[in-house]
Amino acid sequence: MTQALSKNRAVPPPAQWRYQLLGELESTRSLRVCTTEDLVALVRRVRPSAALVTARAAIGGLVQAKALSKVSKGVYLNRRCKPSAELSEVAQVVRRGAVVSLETVLGECGFLNNPPAIVTAVLSLSVSRNPNVGEVKTSGGQVFRFHALPQRFFPSTPEDERLMLQAGRFCPVAKPEAAVLHWLHLADSPRSSVLKPPQDVDFSVLDTDLLKALAWRWGQCRPLEEWMQLVERTGDIQEPSEPSSKGVDQPRATEVRLSERAAQARARMQARQSR
Repeated sequence: MTQALSKNRAVPPPAQWRYQLLGELESTRSLRVCTTEDLVALVRRVRPSAALVTARAAIGGLVQAKALSKVSKGVYLNRRCKPSAELSEVAQVVRRGAVVSLETVLGECGFLNNPPAIVTAVLSLSVSRNPNVGEVKTSGGQVFRFHALPQRFFPSTPEDERLMLQAGRFCPVAKPEAAVLHWLHLADSPRSSVLKPPQDVDFSVLDTDLLKALAWRWGQCRPLEEWMQLVERTGDIQEPSEPSSKGVDQPRATEVRLSERAAQARARMQARQSR
C-alpha cells in the first residue's frame, strides 16, 4: 500500500508535468534545434511512463503554445531557450557541415540594403566532391540555399575559426568580411550562376584590415579591388543624390540610411556578443 502511494506521488499530475516540460526547454542544457526523437526523449525524461502517442501529443501542444516552431518534418526550433533559437541554426541540420554566409550574414550586419528572407550557407568541397547544393524548401515554408566552396575558405584550426567565424554564435556563421569574399569567389567561378554583389552596400560595417588579409590569403585581391572600384564609381545605382542647399553639399539620403542601418546592425551584434 505504501509503495503504491509513493509511486503515485512520483508521477506528477498532467498539468504539472507539462509545466515541467516547458521548464526543461528553458534550461541551459536544452537543445536549440530539436528533432522529434530529441523531444520524445525529453517528454519521457519528465514523464517516464509516457507512451509514444502521448509524447507526440505533447510535442503538438508545445507547437501550439509557440514554445516550439516547426521548420520541417521532424525538426523544430526551441523558442523557450535564451536567446531564442534562430532559423539559421537549422542549416547544419539540413546540410551537415554548413556555414551560414553570403546574403544572410551581410543582410544581418547591415552591409546589404535589402536582406533576403532565405537562409544562405556554404559547404566545403572537401566533404564531398559533389555536395548537395541548391535550394531546399522545408514543409514549414522556409527556404535554405547552399553553395559549395573550396576547402581553403573554411577554418581548419582554432586560429582560423577566430579569423573567419563570428564568436558567440550557436552555429558556424561566417564573419561579414569572409561572406563578402565567399560571394566574390562564387561570382567569379564559371561553375556558379551567382551574380556579383550589388553596388548599394555599406562598407563601414566591415573590418577593412581583416577583409584585405582574408582576400590576400584566399587569392581574392583582384576581384575585391575591382568590385570596390566599381562600387566607388557607381555608388548607389538606385537612389539619386539629394540636391545641395545654399551652396553646401548635403549628404545623400542613401548615405544617411546606410549609416543608420550600420549603427543598428552594430548594436545588434554587440547585444548578441554581450549575452
